[in-house]
Amino acid sequence: MIKIVEYKDEYAKELSEIILSNMYQINIKDHGKDVIDKISKDFSEDEIKKNFPNRTRCLVALKDNEVVGTASIDKYKGDETGKKYIILTVFVKIQNHHQGIGRKLIEKIENIAINIGCKELIILASVYACEFYRKFGFDYLDSKKIQNEDKEYILIKKY
Repeated sequence: MIKIVEYKDEYAKELSEIILSNMYQINIKDHGKDVIDKISKDFSEDEIKKNFPNRTRCLVALKDNEVVGTASIDKYKGDETGKKYIILTVFVKIQNHHQGIGRKLIEKIENIAINIGCKELIILASVYACEFYRKFGFDYLDSKKIQNEDKEYILIKKY
């Protein structure tokens, strides 16, 4: 059974392991080792403890009380309206991919977004994740499938 709970520091070590294993086994194919080495520093246990509590909301997926995934929502930097938010750090333990955990996390994030008055929800996605987000009604920025300088796609959903 999957349970979605709020982030606690006690989850940081497992989240770091999940995020880094996804980065080095999956995201590395899109970004290359140099980029992954650079951004992986942001996902050490200590960095997670420092940064995740500052996000608007940070969720953790538990399966039989084991940490198996995470997703966060935060204000979109530079938005003057207060109505744009971004989904951050969506990762599921590799062994638990394709079990509906990511879907549950995104559904919960979307509910949070609607309840806080979000009018535009943004996500930066790797090649691997684009079609997953499109199933939820996200579309490419300006309907154009173009990678940014970090080899990510910008997807948006309006409410």
